[in-house]
Amino acid sequence: MELDPRFAQSLVDIVAAELNKNVNITDNHGVIIASFSKERVSHIHEAAARMLISGPIREFSVTADEESQLKGVRQGFNVPIMFGDGCVGVIGVSGAPDTAAPYARLAAKFVEAALESNARQEKLVRALKEKEELQSILLNKIISVQEEERKKISRELHDETSQALTSIIVGLRVLSEHVHSEGEREKILEMRDLAVKTLEDVHHLAVQLRPALLDDLGLVAAAQKYAENYSRQYNIAVELNVLNLSRQRFLPEIEITLYRILQEALTNIAKHAKATQVRVMLKKQRAKLILTVKDNGIGFNADILSGVGSDTCLGIHGMHERIALLSGDFYIDSAEGEGTVITVEIPLGRRKKTESGLGQAH
Repeated sequence: MELDPRFAQSLVDIVAAELNKNVNITDNHGVIIASFSKERVSHIHEAAARMLISGPIREFSVTADEESQLKGVRQGFNVPIMFGDGCVGVIGVSGAPDTAAPYARLAAKFVEAALESNARQEKLVRALKEKEELQSILLNKIISVQEEERKKISRELHDETSQALTSIIVGLRVLSEHVHSEGEREKILEMRDLAVKTLEDVHHLAVQLRPALLDDLGLVAAAQKYAENYSRQYNIAVELNVLNLSRQRFLPEIEITLYRILQEALTNIAKHAKATQVRVMLKKQRAKLILTVKDNGIGFNADILSGVGSDTCLGIHGMHERIALLSGDFYIDSAEGEGTVITVEIPLGRRKKTESGLGQAH
């Protein structure tokens, strides 16, 4: 390990101020990398260099006579800085050797403790970063598996279950035409109506799981269709504005993330907001995709976002996690009685800043 000059200088400043002594630190080659006397920095401390090169590693003093004979040295006492498996430098305190010795030893202990503390902190930071990266990888994998499973189930519902129900509907219609009893015909038609209603529910479920439009035509078409169905289902007016996008396609993970955010936001509005109108804006701006969802509902106290006890909070945390995987930002602006605005910004680069947090909420 080599001493970082800036870190060494910060330690010299602390020690010199506490001891009221002139202090310097060399690297493991005897070059002064930090000093209370700044003009000494980058000069070779000849006494330290000789000890480090020839060994053994030991404390040593510099006398007044040696100060005049050796380059870059001053009268004082010097102590090796031990860290890890060896000596990483030398710390010296100027003055009469006998007087400076206890100060130099104390300074060396302080520097060694600081190095140890700094190393532990760096180790913890690395471990935390590795943990966050692993969590991010696992979360991304989970979401990918979920989306693939949604796609599979949606396709099976559409291709197999829908076809079976359609066949039942046609068969019941044909059967009703060959039944002479009016009562039996009505029962068959009632069964047919139930099958038709079930088929509609299956179609709705398939779209909720994974809209075919999203894979075939992209985010804009899927968002428009979802907004139309949502408005019809919940009797909430949805105004969708799209800027600078047309039918442009984006990375699949970006499209599905924004679609799920829109889906979650509109679902929360229907469940909790008591809104009558929603305005959705989807636009591309400065290499970003920006989604804004604004409702005229009852709003809420943003302090509840720190909790995890409600469906709304869980949904919002889910949004955070999805957006963080794409290095995006997430903002919520709400107050009681004033509606809610959700804004999502996702860069159109590849991803990912694993060190980022879960975004921001306002």
